[in-house]
Amino acid sequence: MKKHITEEDYNKLMQKLGVSETEAKIYRALLERRELSALEIHELTNVPRTKVYEVTQKMMLRGLCLEKHMGRKKKYQAIEPKRALNSLMKPLEDHLKEQQNIAHALTSMIDPIYDRGMKKVDNLEYVEIIHDRPSIHERYVSLVKNTRRELVGFVKPPFAHKPTRRRLYEQENAEFEILQKGAIIRVLYEFPSKDELAERLQHIRNVAKKGERSRVIEHLPIKMYIFDERYVLMALDNSKDATSLLTMVVVEHPGLAQAGTMLFNHLWDQAHDWRYLESMLSGKTKRPIMRKKRK
Repeated sequence: MKKHITEEDYNKLMQKLGVSETEAKIYRALLERRELSALEIHELTNVPRTKVYEVTQKMMLRGLCLEKHMGRKKKYQAIEPKRALNSLMKPLEDHLKEQQNIAHALTSMIDPIYDRGMKKVDNLEYVEIIHDRPSIHERYVSLVKNTRRELVGFVKPPFAHKPTRRRLYEQENAEFEILQKGAIIRVLYEFPSKDELAERLQHIRNVAKKGERSRVIEHLPIKMYIFDERYVLMALDNSKDATSLLTMVVVEHPGLAQAGTMLFNHLWDQAHDWRYLESMLSGKTKRPIMRKKRK
């Protein structure tokens, strides 16, 4: 937070915590003068004196101030900001915990309904074909956010996040969310071209720092992501031209996902640690000679 916060910024931030503008004004006045009578609060804030009594009572209940009696006089004193803000956060945290418990309970209730419904779905309906990059990006982010255990990826061009970096940040943030919840992400990256080496390396640094397990390999036979060994997001266009059209399919098929994971593990054992790209960028290591594909 800024050291010299403006009154406008202060009021906006306090209101985001559920504090009214009037409460924020009075609390700030108490912070500046330590303790004030109702009349002094009125003079400093222009809050009507009758309103001051009503608002300070609410503030005491919320842990923002306390009332002191000095003979017949009554004054109000601000609670230390750290304690006061913690008091404001408690109801919000309790509400969030309650919402999480409700979501967990609902998931337990409706998952069986979903599973029963899926048994009635024809296998052909498991396949979803996506043609445009924005839709591919949105579907990928959705699949990532719903991953509970493990995501594995075969990463090579073309990329759905291009031409904007905003999509890449959204994909990274979705991955960071599930990493924080304990999911595992393992990704194999095909060696980038010389022109894209620095950019790709920066992305890998970012995700590796957050916990992604990353390796690099000379060549990947397919562009594909596997979510919880259940959903597969797979490219139909395997061109290396990042500007080419990209078509991907989503398939819910545990057997296909398991086979893809077996291929991933086989290639994972042959791959280099991602830091191999660091040495390539610095010139300490030469780029491996790409083996020619058999016709």
